[in-house]
Amino acid sequence: MEYGFVLPKLINHDDLLKFSESAETLGFHSIWASDHVVLPIEETSLYPYTDDGRFTANAEDPQLDALILLSFLSSHTQKIKMGTSVLIAPYRNPILQAKMLASLDVLSNGRLICGLGVGWWKEEFAALQAPFENRGVATDEYIQIFKTLWEDNKPKFNGETYNFSDIAFFPKPVQEPNGIPIWVGGHTKRAIRRTVKYGDAWHPTRLTPLKIKKMKPYLSEQCQIHERDINEITISLKRTLHFTDIDIPTNSKSRSQSALIDNTQTVIEDIKECSEVGIQQLTFDFQTGNLEECTKIMEHLANIDANLVL
Repeated sequence: MEYGFVLPKLINHDDLLKFSESAETLGFHSIWASDHVVLPIEETSLYPYTDDGRFTANAEDPQLDALILLSFLSSHTQKIKMGTSVLIAPYRNPILQAKMLASLDVLSNGRLICGLGVGWWKEEFAALQAPFENRGVATDEYIQIFKTLWEDNKPKFNGETYNFSDIAFFPKPVQEPNGIPIWVGGHTKRAIRRTVKYGDAWHPTRLTPLKIKKMKPYLSEQCQIHERDINEITISLKRTLHFTDIDIPTNSKSRSQSALIDNTQTVIEDIKECSEVGIQQLTFDFQTGNLEECTKIMEHLANIDANLVL
């Protein structure tokens, strides 16, 4: 099993460096940056991953730009992968976005994972003047645009939301063997179809291992339809992790669905279940934003994983 951690909402550069260096030293697979440009002041009831539809962050929570943040951290690390979980594809011009991603892959020596999704917060789309109603179509086309720009020496594209021709795009990403991996976020069948058609991994969030197991036949069916080898597609599940038996307080704020907030033995059993259903990578975020507490959680997971027999 591989593990990754979403960067806490820290803005002090020393704290961010300590966190990322700790994750790398402990041998974890990846660190991840989330993507919000603005947060509407009015509370939402449409967040898909809490029971009451409330978002788990406050409007005043700091939101550093995901790609700038990962660029900064990549210059202070050597091996750990850098991922976006997830970049909202329709928020940004696709050519500019492809350039930013390719640049980060080059400067990090091929350590970038492009996690992306369609987004859900209508008011944030409106503030950015981004397409909301056809965001699914835009996301599908933007992925194709990325790949065209990254792979072709004379790229051109003619789609429903965007078109171009007669341009040059260099430098190309340096990652081998297949370029920057695309990890598709989302918990729906549409997300699975997008993964099979265009992606390298299905990266759902806030699901239980049982729910993943129930979705796997559909994933297999789509692989057959599109002639993809299901073994080529990574399954990565993202949830909140919090150990209740290592003396870190459990806060009472709104919790996302399927959060793994329990004692060590229960977490171990959950990880074993994830492995049994075919999940190859687990990405965790935190209930706490305290650097020392986040580090303690990572250290505890590293210690128990050394004793897991999966």
